[in-house]
Amino acid sequence: MQAPESVSPSAASWLPPLPPLNGIGRTDFRARAAYSEGAGIYRIVPAAVTVPSTTSALRELVTWAAHRRVPLVARGAGSGMPGGNVGRGVIVDLTTLDGCPIEVHPALRRAYTGAGATLRDLTAEAERSGLRLPPDPSSARFATLGGMVATNAAGPHSVQSGSTRRWVDALDLITADGESLTLRRGAVPRPVAAVERFMRDAEPALRAAEQTILSRFPKTRKNSSGYALDAWLASGDLLDLLIGSEGTLAFVTGIEWRLVPIPRRYGGVRAALRSLDVLGDVVRQLEALDPAALEYLDATFLRFVGEARGAAGLLLVEFEGEDGEPLEDRLREATDILAPHASELRQATDRRGLENLWAIRHAASPILAGLGENRRSLQVIEDACVPLEAIGSYAEAVRQAGRRHETELVIFGHAGDGNLHVNLQPDVALAGWEQRLEAIFAEVSEVVARLGGTLTGEHGDGRLRARALESSFGSEIVGLFRLVKEAFDPVGILNPGVKLAAEGDRPFASLKVGAHAVRLPLEIEAGLREIERTAGYSMSRLELADGP
Repeated sequence: MQAPESVSPSAASWLPPLPPLNGIGRTDFRARAAYSEGAGIYRIVPAAVTVPSTTSALRELVTWAAHRRVPLVARGAGSGMPGGNVGRGVIVDLTTLDGCPIEVHPALRRAYTGAGATLRDLTAEAERSGLRLPPDPSSARFATLGGMVATNAAGPHSVQSGSTRRWVDALDLITADGESLTLRRGAVPRPVAAVERFMRDAEPALRAAEQTILSRFPKTRKNSSGYALDAWLASGDLLDLLIGSEGTLAFVTGIEWRLVPIPRRYGGVRAALRSLDVLGDVVRQLEALDPAALEYLDATFLRFVGEARGAAGLLLVEFEGEDGEPLEDRLREATDILAPHASELRQATDRRGLENLWAIRHAASPILAGLGENRRSLQVIEDACVPLEAIGSYAEAVRQAGRRHETELVIFGHAGDGNLHVNLQPDVALAGWEQRLEAIFAEVSEVVARLGGTLTGEHGDGRLRARALESSFGSEIVGLFRLVKEAFDPVGILNPGVKLAAEGDRPFASLKVGAHAVRLPLEIEAGLREIERTAGYSMSRLELADGP
């Protein structure tokens, strides 16, 4: 199949020849098509694809791009949803960088990893020493650790352990100038060009605006929107600005992590709720018991999977502890809280039992992705986080928006953090479905701002939410974000249009679905769809491009 006129199968005419690369560099249409999608709503064919093998090769690539003003799009597994892993520049696939090292130091409870190593591989290595990294996104089997840093990822256990930022002690970076930089907590960074620009051009304005920053940032348990000016003000560490910056300030090449011992005891309760009117009150009561995780699945999802028919939703509560801790007391209290509102209760008192309770939650995204070609699952309002007292109001506002615009939707996620994921399920065979999505996005964004929330708790802004930052934070804070961006990336080559909107960008342009979607070779389009259905993001896209 030929590409439409708007996307040439040949390399982009504006792109200079790629530099000699220790790794892979390709401009053929099949390779570019294979990298045109991530896990979210977008299909954007890049100008080229590179897979640098070493940090030295990455440094040379960045220097080449800076001199020629060529945009670079950092990419891990491609499982990010808001569009930070696709773009019209040169894709930089970091999944083989430096061989993806993992070094665990049990006595120090530390680990050093490459950016392309996966959370699954770190977990396996750390478990040999009785340790773990607490953040645990559901994508753990393929999520790269560099990607987790890029989005300040979290997961079900963030209700107790917090997001990625809390567990990072140091970052190795390649700046937009092509310089190597290590940022370590509590240490003065080496005065490379990016650091000097930040201290000269951005830091004075940020310090002067401290009270405005603190008043405008959301008072939520999690936030991955904007640059973390509040966290930087609290710590003074540039590290905190880079975490969650989605590849827009520098390339992450290595991470030093703090690890903790694996708990020895587990327990949990799964409750089928009769009504969602009590969701907010029940979540606040359960949160007081210090759960390790507190998750929610709504009735629409339960209908799709044939579970707990007639229930208004499921709550999953997990507790962890050490030998001698009264875990049974917390389980009993949780059951007492849930019993008056539940049509069904199930308990687990060990790790295997918990895995059985949680199986339905871990299957959520792949199940929704495989509903059919007309009923596509699209992640549009998919990561808002609101104060706990507002979670019931937020869920109801989302349902009303779906009904008003005749679009089915599914709500699930991290109730204990006030961080609910929403997958819209439009019938893409019906006229006007794109306009309905835009209307829902606009309405729900207003609701989130009114409730004092953030549009993204753990997935990042990407391209999807970049233009909405001004309504969330106000123009003064967005101006400060731009100062940070310009200090670290003065030429604007790192992921332009992500986190801060580029001029002319529209969040609902370049969808992967619909009549206006860029046409790809049929077998590559089918392969990308299969990755989406099966959550097969560990697959090499170049293998897909080259075929069987």
